[in-house]
Amino acid sequence: MILKSYIVEKNIDTLREYQAVLMYGENSGIKDDIKNKLKENNKNSEIINLFESEIVKNKNILFENIFNESLFNEKKLFFLHSTTDKIFNEIEECLEKENKNVKIYIFAENLDKKSKLRNMFEKERRLAILACYKDNERTLMEYINKEFVGFKGLTGEMINIIIANSSSDRRIIQNEIMKIKGYFVEKTINKNDLLEILNIKNDTSFDEIRDNALNGKKDKINKLLSEIDLLNEDCFFYLNDLNYRVLKLAEIKENKKIFKSDEEALDNLKPPVFWKDKPVYLEQLKKWDIKRLNEASCIIGETELLIKKYSEVRGSVIIKDLIIALSKEASTFS
Repeated sequence: MILKSYIVEKNIDTLREYQAVLMYGENSGIKDDIKNKLKENNKNSEIINLFESEIVKNKNILFENIFNESLFNEKKLFFLHSTTDKIFNEIEECLEKENKNVKIYIFAENLDKKSKLRNMFEKERRLAILACYKDNERTLMEYINKEFVGFKGLTGEMINIIIANSSSDRRIIQNEIMKIKGYFVEKTINKNDLLEILNIKNDTSFDEIRDNALNGKKDKINKLLSEIDLLNEDCFFYLNDLNYRVLKLAEIKENKKIFKSDEEALDNLKPPVFWKDKPVYLEQLKKWDIKRLNEASCIIGETELLIKKYSEVRGSVIIKDLIIALSKEASTFS
């Protein structure tokens, strides 16, 4: 059964009637919101997180966890992360034998139309599937307005600042909203303090790190990382900032199939790149091809999952390792 993500966001109880739900697509922010609402509405359930890599290593782990009785809670919620067709058989086996006290929520990146998982969840009435597409300006404005119901002083200009400052990424916006709510405890927002809280990129230190890493300037990166403190609480911003640039470079490379050169493809990019940034983009385009850009994006995604899975590990250390690895990769391209 195919559902619309905006309907589910408005009423999470829409998912109650389904044995399992598959959420796929590039918008991790929507998935996070739905996941948090499910946790909030199922506080008396045992919540079990499993990653595909764990299921691949142990083919029985999912089945055993679902059908073994819990010592603590009668009901169980399963969150399966980073899922692909690699574990289709294991998921199908578990769904063949229904357990009314178990709900399974599966999170995946983009799945093409040939995906066995996607086809099963689209056709089966007892299963649900929803695509989590990238937000646009309208959906993000609605999202921010909804989050600040009861607050005073929020203007359209401020909302646009929040969106622009996040590169239109809902996950970054979620983090910014937490900061804003934590600061404006009296629920009255003013622009000057908002700009201070959002650190409106007057500090371009991470932009400099990102650009030098993707240009393969290892010596410069080592110097910058020794001078700048990366904050653990901003790890997801760093990852999204890196991935946004990598995806933009990949988009330009794809557009090169239509245009004559990287520069022409860059000039025709929508939305356009600020003219001052064009030389940096062109330099980075010389260092990366489409295959290696896609691989870099996957590595960034895996780094994000690693930080989430091992919360006791300092995310800033993992981010530094990622930056060094990207700079080494860029420096090897000829």
